[in-house]
Amino acid sequence: MNEKIISNIKRYGKTAQGKNELLKHLKGEKLTLRQATLARCYDCMGFYSDGKQDCKMPKCPLHPFMAYNENKLKRTSRPMEEDNKGKLQAASVQ
Repeated sequence: MNEKIISNIKRYGKTAQGKNELLKHLKGEKLTLRQATLARCYDCMGFYSDGKQDCKMPKCPLHPFMAYNENKLKRTSRPMEEDNKGKLQAASVQ
């Protein structure tokens, strides 16, 4: 059964985040949590046959982690606080 799904993915599936992860899962290999999320979204979106886009399903528990989520929060680095800088410098001197 998995061979038919793998064949369909290779034939009709777009190259997008989640494709390799889904193929890996179907071959019985282990995935990380992030890889499993990408694979599930790729599967749910019909192999992104309509293009790489947001599914617009905010009630889905995986939506915040979807690769093409338009409202995805971008991680930003925070500047280090001054007291932490001092502690780090003091520790490196010793």
